[in-house]
Order: sequence, then C-alpha cells, then structure tokens
Amino acid sequence: MCSGCGVQSIYMNPRAKPGTSYNPTVYEHYANLISHLFPIPLFWYGMFQMIENSHTNTQYLVCYIYTIFTLLLFTMSSSYHLSELLFRPLKPTLRYYLHITDRVAIYFFIASSYTPWLVLRHCDSFLGLHMKWMIWVFAVFGCSYQITFHERYKTFETILYIFIAASPSFVLTSMVDQTGLEYMVCGGLVYLSGVVFFKMDGKIPFAHAIWHLHVVLAAGIHSLTVYKYLIIPPK
Repeated sequence: MCSGCGVQSIYMNPRAKPGTSYNPTVYEHYANLISHLFPIPLFWYGMFQMIENSHTNTQYLVCYIYTIFTLLLFTMSSSYHLSELLFRPLKPTLRYYLHITDRVAIYFFIASSYTPWLVLRHCDSFLGLHMKWMIWVFAVFGCSYQITFHERYKTFETILYIFIAASPSFVLTSMVDQTGLEYMVCGGLVYLSGVVFFKMDGKIPFAHAIWHLHVVLAAGIHSLTVYKYLIIPPK
C-alpha cells in the first residue's frame, strides 16, 4: 500500500505528519531491532581481534576508543528499538531518553571512526594535524544540539550528521600515506546512500531497517580497513 493512499499496510504505516514521528508497524519494529542487534556479536569479535593484534600503546588506545563507541552505537540503537517494540505508546519518558541516547551515540561513533586514521597516520596540513581533536569537539556540539533540540528540526539534524561525518574526509587527502583510504570513501558512500532510506519512513516499507543495514555494511567496511591498513599494515 502506498503512504499517499491513506491506507494502513501490515508492512508500512502512513507517513508521519509534520511535527510528529513515524509509527512503524510491528513488522518494522522487529526489523529495526534485529537489524542492529545481530551485528553486535560480530563487531565484538572483530574489535577484539583488532585490539589483540595492536602492538603499540597508541594503537591500543585508538582501538579501545573505536571499539567502545562502535558497540555503543549498536547497543543503544537496539535498546531504543526494543523499547519501541515493547512499550509504544506507553513509557514515553523512557523511549524519549533512549531515543536521545541513540542519536547521541551516532556523533561519538562518527568521531571514533575517524580517530584511528587521524591519530595513526601523519597529515601534512595544519587542519589535518588538529582534526584529531576537532572531530570530538564536533561530536560534543552535535550531542548538545541533540539534547536541546531533539526531533524539532529533523532536516537540519540530518544535515548536521552529514556535515560532521564528511568534514574530516577533506583532511585525509593531506596524509603522507594514503593506502586504504579508498575503502574509507567506499564506506562513506554506503552511509550516504543509506541516508536516503533514513528519510523514507512511510514511503518505503522497512525503510529504517534498510538504513540500519547500510550502517552495518559501512561500519564493517571501515573496521576491516582499519584492521588491515592501520593495525596490521601490508608488508
């Protein structure tokens, strides 16, 4: 059923009205939960291997940071969608704060994804040298915005995510060693294509779950790239 028909489908509800949030169907709730729950043990294993194969204190540090915020992303997303599945429309306060935590985790995940590259690779530009801490300032700003204006300006919120995610990419070109960066770009394009589905609730069935799968794929590409090119560089 199309959202424009005003007829509810078992797989998709009508698109949300301005100022309101989309109400997923039961099937969409399950898909939203499962799509970010199943990767958790996979990333646990992958990140453990990354830490185990680190051989400098700096590698250990950035891998722990990357691991914590990657697992936090999927854990908070799963927790929020579990609360939506079990309690909606009850317990609005619990769901509200879990939703904020879910969104806040995204900003820290973005910062942690760039940290291995910005710390372990040398950048020749002034901006490149300082982006390793600037990206965390951006993340804190995004969190502050999210806590203050949660769900009020949805389009701006999406633009802010994209800006913070894309801004460090411009300094990566100043790295002395650029091996592996093509896979970072590939993962970034997967994220970007997923944003289309992030905004399509009520137009495409399971749109949010499809967005989740884009996140899983892109995060997998990025983590494997960090492991291959920054932790165990090719001979």
